[in-house]
Amino acid sequence: MFDFLNDILTDTVITPYTAIIRLCISFILGAIIGMERQFRRREAGMRTFTLICLGSTVAMLVSIWIPQSYPNFLNGDPGRIAAQVLSGIGFLGAGAIIQSHGSVHGLTTAACIWVIAVIGLAVGAGMYVSAAIATVVTLFVLISLDHLERRMYLSGVNKILTVTCSTTSPDFSHLRTIMEKEGLFIVNMSYESFYNENKSIITYKVNVRKFSSYSRLFDEIHKLGNVMQIQMIS
Repeated sequence: MFDFLNDILTDTVITPYTAIIRLCISFILGAIIGMERQFRRREAGMRTFTLICLGSTVAMLVSIWIPQSYPNFLNGDPGRIAAQVLSGIGFLGAGAIIQSHGSVHGLTTAACIWVIAVIGLAVGAGMYVSAAIATVVTLFVLISLDHLERRMYLSGVNKILTVTCSTTSPDFSHLRTIMEKEGLFIVNMSYESFYNENKSIITYKVNVRKFSSYSRLFDEIHKLGNVMQIQMIS
């Protein structure tokens, strides 16, 4: 039994048995990454990642099977179909990225989608060890490095700080100085200027310590002048 299974795993010729084994392995690896995303309540969960991994594996199997079954087919490049998977998966990854109020969400999920497609291709090519190692490393990055990122972000919570000014030339440097003085970690920033209304809106994604009081922060920002409204939302 073990000899038969070993022959199937090491066989480079695509047969119904090798296809079934590779699809089963692909299903398991895709489900493992998908479970982590599902646990974190991401838009792309277990079903999405499993289907992507299975689809990539099938594409690789077909890509190998065509030149194997049609030796006189001059354009039978084993990597041609598989290469298109990486290009096509980019559209799916782009759909997982959401931009709102100057903050970008879904980059990690988009990267996971690309990685799981590559893992599916590796399984379809019979590179089981490489695919398994890539799956373990991906889980390590998603789980362990997430805790490191949170510590780097002051172990706080992410919020959106919006400052509306009655000028098109707000004082960015003093505003940043106040935020840093109050212990806010700036993740990213966006700026909108409305010249007809002589108004500008500055949106920061910031990381703040839990149970922080915003009254002193708001007072300091208001003292800059030309500040019409200050808003902090989760």
